[in-house]
Amino acid sequence: MNSYRTLPPLSTLIGFEAAARLHSFSRAAKELNITQSAISHQIRTLEDHLGQPLFRRIGRRIELIDAGVDFLTTAQTALEAVRQGVRRLNAFSKPGSVIVMMSPALAMGWFIPRLPRLRQELPWLDPWLHTTPEIFVPEDAEIDIVLGPRLWPEGDAVSIELARDPLVVLCAPAYAATLPDLPDARRLDHAALLHDETQHDWQKWFVQVGSTRQDFTKGSNFSDTAMMLQVALSGQGCCIASARLADSFLTDGRLVQAASQPLLLNEALFLSAWRRNFARPAVEALWHWLTKECQIPVHSDIAPQMINP
Repeated sequence: MNSYRTLPPLSTLIGFEAAARLHSFSRAAKELNITQSAISHQIRTLEDHLGQPLFRRIGRRIELIDAGVDFLTTAQTALEAVRQGVRRLNAFSKPGSVIVMMSPALAMGWFIPRLPRLRQELPWLDPWLHTTPEIFVPEDAEIDIVLGPRLWPEGDAVSIELARDPLVVLCAPAYAATLPDLPDARRLDHAALLHDETQHDWQKWFVQVGSTRQDFTKGSNFSDTAMMLQVALSGQGCCIASARLADSFLTDGRLVQAASQPLLLNEALFLSAWRRNFARPAVEALWHWLTKECQIPVHSDIAPQMINP
């Protein structure tokens, strides 16, 4: 049995919410552009469906009883969820809409600064950026393209390696000026360290450069790499991050490398998409554009040639 069959009609929730919020059937009718008798009918239908009254009628006035007060919150929450869902559907009706998922740090440091160039080269394309620190995409998710770790097996989806980025030690220029002019093994002996929740921990870097520093776990911790980079921008210490994530900050000089040696890890940035998504010209076009931005040759066996609408 479909459990939703027991729910009241959506129109009755709309009429009830308006009447309860405005404390008047007549004002609710005016707001919804229907007759007062239609509102009264909706409320009676809802109350009959629920098996209990929601209002107290006092002459021409109405008052919510306790059950009505409780159900008003339910109705408003449900209607807002539907409203937001309908609003999100608008993006799917636009021919140039592409939902692209990546981490907040990659979006802030690399993708968003390139949006002006994307709009100039592909003005008909409308990217919808979805950011999340933990990227997981089930096959039925409404995500067109993903930038991040390799996600899916070949066959159902396509994943190509875009880049293998070194991790670099970064800080604001003002903070870099406070560090001693010493080799990497000693330069960060007393620096404030910033940490995110990736596996790019400071211990690996200090071991690699031959440092004897032991308190490499001290310092502020952040669940989001993008937030860690923002704290580094404010001059509160040094962090380790992908040069690609910090690309725009390094380009405009808001961050500088605080040490010369990068941390080399065997991790890559991948571009992934379900094969069925390439049937849409917008997805195909953004795929090609992203491979070009990462200076990766376009593989003709992965997606057809770019088609302008």
